[in-house]
Amino acid sequence: MIFDNIENAYIYYTLGEKIKKGFEFIKNNNLSSMPCGRHDIEEGIYANVQELETKLPHLAKFEAHREYIDIQYVISGSERMDFALIDNFAGDIPYDKEKDVEFLRLKEDSSCPNVINVKTGDFAIFFPQDVHAPMLSCGDGVEKIKKVIVKIKAD
Repeated sequence: MIFDNIENAYIYYTLGEKIKKGFEFIKNNNLSSMPCGRHDIEEGIYANVQELETKLPHLAKFEAHREYIDIQYVISGSERMDFALIDNFAGDIPYDKEKDVEFLRLKEDSSCPNVINVKTGDFAIFFPQDVHAPMLSCGDGVEKIKKVIVKIKAD
């Protein structure tokens, strides 16, 4: 898992050409006015623009992906993301290959997950071993946010 601000995206270009292209999409498009939905970038890379309300942390659903890396970038608003390595989790809802998602729950003997608050201009990268629960409220209430999730086929 990587957490940073988009101004520092160039540091992570060495992680691969696909990740670089994902960041270039974020930096070179007016995401504030981009319509919600899927936007294909190139083979093995696409972006999903979303406008959603955050949810209270006790409603967190932990998810993991096997086929894709996520770059989750907050266009406006802020959200809390909980995360931990996959070894701390047990299956909850089986893996859906078509949607590349499985939902997991913390094992009873595992410590609580790590927490980051991601605000406008920040991003988090989640690799297949990083279980995450995005779209959580940073405070006591809910907030409407706009974000983009760039999905990059893991090689």
